Amino acid sequence: MPKSTIIYQSNEEIIGKHIRSKEWVMYSGKLTIFDRKTNPIVLKLKSEIDDTFIGEFMEEKKEFKGNSLSNVYGKVAKWYLKNGVIFQN
Repeated sequence: MPKSTIIYQSNEEIIGKHIRSKEWVMYSGKLTIFDRKTNPIVLKLKSEIDDTFIGEFMEEKKEFKGNSLSNVYGKVAKWYLKNGVIFQN
């Protein structure tokens, strides 16, 4: 099976606001689009949260895969909402 090639890559910043504490949450990472058929879009995120209580329950690293950009960012928005954060991008 041939290795999939990268079509596009970009650096992303995903920002949100925690509903209860009103603190900002930020993740930075890399969006990669491959030429494969299954899950060609991958978004790998790393936490940029400073020493706050939000950092205790949010993951340090997170990865989302999907078939479209809308699908991937929809997963990010659902994950943020599950943790009490409103997606701000």
